[in-house]
Parts: sequence; structure tokens; C-alpha cells
Amino acid sequence: MKKRLIAFSLFPIQIIYAQNYSQSVNTFISMNDSRYSSEASHKDELGFENVQAVKNFKYTQQTSAPVITADRIFDFFTKIEITSLYPGDKIYYMTMDENDSNKKKKFTVYKKPFTISKTTQVQAYTERKGEKSSIATAHFNRRPNYWNIHVLSKAAPPYTTNSKLALIDGIRGDIDWKKGEWEGYQGQNFEAIIDFKSPQHVTTLSSTYLQDSKAWILMPKKVEYYASMNGKDFILLKTIDNTVDPKDENVQVKDFTAEILPTESQYIKVKAYYPGKIPKWQHGTEKETYIFVDEISAK
Repeated sequence: MKKRLIAFSLFPIQIIYAQNYSQSVNTFISMNDSRYSSEASHKDELGFENVQAVKNFKYTQQTSAPVITADRIFDFFTKIEITSLYPGDKIYYMTMDENDSNKKKKFTVYKKPFTISKTTQVQAYTERKGEKSSIATAHFNRRPNYWNIHVLSKAAPPYTTNSKLALIDGIRGDIDWKKGEWEGYQGQNFEAIIDFKSPQHVTTLSSTYLQDSKAWILMPKKVEYYASMNGKDFILLKTIDNTVDPKDENVQVKDFTAEILPTESQYIKVKAYYPGKIPKWQHGTEKETYIFVDEISAK
């Protein structure tokens, strides 16, 4: 009840104030009408007579880089399509694959979609009336293997590529982990099983990890590699201990590589151990750290 009484008691005051304000404004305007009309009559003295309206002004459209479209990861071949934002633009392109490293190549006119069967870099630009756009660059990777992978750990939602093959696609993430090329696992071990689909002789196993201690991302304490023929019974092949100091604030990438005696196996298990919480001395409070892993490989 008190709130309603206060609201009603203020209402008349607000009306009176609004009326007085309106009267004051009207009085002020009427008193200054003559001054406004006087200034308007002498606008020529202010130099406005030299101002001319701009008619039919058009902005020049800049030449935009083209869009290169295809499957980023493909099995045997993929179709490359290049499109410009404006239909009249002419498109030029150039491709570079593993056989072109020592070749001097030139841009050629793009006429229609084409296919590639190797890991390839595609560059393209558009041209309009002699003006060239910036060069667009895209990378398309042929799968280096046809393995399957089953990740037993659960990635943290912000740090996942949402690709089942991201950890075995042959594309290595760099130190700029914000680009989304890494899988992040918080407060847990990372564990995954790779199926070669048939028995293979293995001599080298490797997995790659990132550390950015300021972002609570640390190297695993250690990484273990296991082998199995049936996917159920695994034997430990080798353990690789971490050598990077958790206090090291440099952003860095490290391969945990194991050289082993030739071993026949169809399944490989990788287990990276949780490094523990961020110490209090670093951020003032203990936080669950992340393991960031990108690429797992075998030879």
C-alpha cells in the first residue's frame, strides 16, 4: 500500500512540472523567433550560398577476393569451386601440391570447377577493370590414412573441432590454439583407441600436445602407448615423460614420440595423464587444467 500511495502523491507534481516546463519552452521559443528569422535572412553572410548539393553520388565498389570451396579433408579426390562476389569479376587461380615445390607456377584464368587428388594449396584472386583483389588461400588435405579413432575422454565444449577424424587427419595445429585446431580436455586424462583396420607393423608412435600455462593448458604428466590385436587386451609399449616445466609461460608445442621395436598391432591406445590443477602461486586459486592434443600418428 505504501508504494501505491507514494506513486499517486507524486503524480500531480509531475504534471505541474511538465506543464510549467512546456510553458517555459514555448515562451523561450517565442522570444527567440525574431533572432532565428534574422539569422536565416543573413545565411548568405555565413558562406552557405557556396554550398552545392551532391547529386547521384556513387561509391566505388572495391574488388573483393573470391571464395574457394571444397572439402577440407577428402578421401580420394574433391571438387574445387571458386566464386566471386560480383558476377562480372574475372577469376585467376593457382594450385600447389607436393610435386610443385620446385616449380615456378603462374595464375591462370578460372573457367569451371576442377578436381584434385592430392593435398593441395589453392590461391585465387579477382580482377575488375584492371584492379586486382587480395589473394585468397585455402588448403585441402587428402587423408593420410583410413583409420578409425574412438576417443574415450570427453572434450570441453569450447575446445573441440566436432570432427571425428580431427586427431588423425594429418593437419597439425600450431601455437595459435584459438583457431580451433586443438581438442581440449579439462580435469581428466586423455585416452583414445586407433583402429588400423588390419594388422600393421608399427615402429614409431607419436602424439602432439600444447602448453599455454596462462590459459590453464599444460603438457600431460606422461603419455603411454599400448598395442592390441583384438581391441580389448592391450599391452604397454612405452611411456614418455613430460620434460616441459609447468611454470614455463611460453606457448609451445611438443611431440611425445615413442620409438619401439617392430610390433604387429591392429589397435593402438594413447593415454595422456592429467597434469593436475593450476598451482595457487600462479593464479591465486586452484583451477582444473586442460590437456590440448591435436595429432596422433603411427609409422
